[in-house]
Amino acid sequence: MVEDPKIIMTTQDAFAPIANHYDDMMEHVDYARWLHIIAALGAMLPAPFRHLEAGCGTGILLKQITEYGWHSVGMDLSPAMLRVARHRYQIARLVRGNFCALPFCNHFLMATCLFDSLNFLLTEEQFTQAMKSFHEVLLPNGIFYFDVVTEKMISSHFENTSWTENHGRFKSAWVSSYARQTQTCETRVRINSGDESITYERIFTAKFILQALQQAGFSLLAMRDANTWKEPTRRTTRIDFIAVKGDAYQYRREFKTADKAIKARQGA
Repeated sequence: MVEDPKIIMTTQDAFAPIANHYDDMMEHVDYARWLHIIAALGAMLPAPFRHLEAGCGTGILLKQITEYGWHSVGMDLSPAMLRVARHRYQIARLVRGNFCALPFCNHFLMATCLFDSLNFLLTEEQFTQAMKSFHEVLLPNGIFYFDVVTEKMISSHFENTSWTENHGRFKSAWVSSYARQTQTCETRVRINSGDESITYERIFTAKFILQALQQAGFSLLAMRDANTWKEPTRRTTRIDFIAVKGDAYQYRREFKTADKAIKARQGA
């Protein structure tokens, strides 16, 4: 049963038991979609610029981003995931940090936080603080691109279910439960007979997220269904947000070009 998220406080690295196997477990993920959107947004900015990939995990997406020649920095809370990024992908610019207290100030022109990383914040207070923290790390007119999963995603795929996946060299066993009263999903993953990884994700409504962005000083450039690249609906399972530190109006014209390119790639 999922606990009250307000009392889930731990210094343990929840991803340590699965970090070395994480990329194989996620080989089905369409990282190319995120990469295409990031590139389209980056084309709107004056080069060269600094970019923060928050929640970079093992660095698989960050490695592809660095091929653009950007000055990108990866940040994650999990030491085990950062070790994989450093040793497997030879990524040097990495830092351990918390979304609520990012270790930078007025440093980046773009920040990205993807693969529902922000859902790992478990209270509205944490999410609100994270938005303020991302606002602080960006330079004026900086772009913040992030995504979250919705309750539709959890109820369709992770609510009180279990399954096993065969990855060839190893197997992963999954057990997931969702507490609607706290909107918190608990996921337990075990590789073969190893230690169990236990993580929690919190669902936040789009209305709350928009309020948190506004309170932090962001203005919304776009909010899209990640699968259709159209306005989110009740059937949406993942929402992409693009926000600006300052007035989003200055990017309206450039974003029309980027928006068209993203739609074309996704067949929207």
